Amino acid sequence: MTKRILKDGSESESFDKPVDLIIHTKSPGKWKLVDLETGEQYLGSEIGTEFAETLREKVKINKIGTWVKTKGKQID
Repeated sequence: MTKRILKDGSESESFDKPVDLIIHTKSPGKWKLVDLETGEQYLGSEIGTEFAETLREKVKINKIGTWVKTKGKQID
């Protein structure tokens, strides 16, 4: 395991293999994900793409949403 340095100078562990983060919600548009290392921001949205079925199979629970990268002004 290695460490990643975040924008505020703190550290976060980095695993050898990726980990899936899933938010289970009835309102995906109210969620925002912020990468604390790069500052990139993603807003939750309904799945509407061809890979939706693949993701649903992987998760095997109810409806899930995706994250979309935001542009422009930062939302606090």
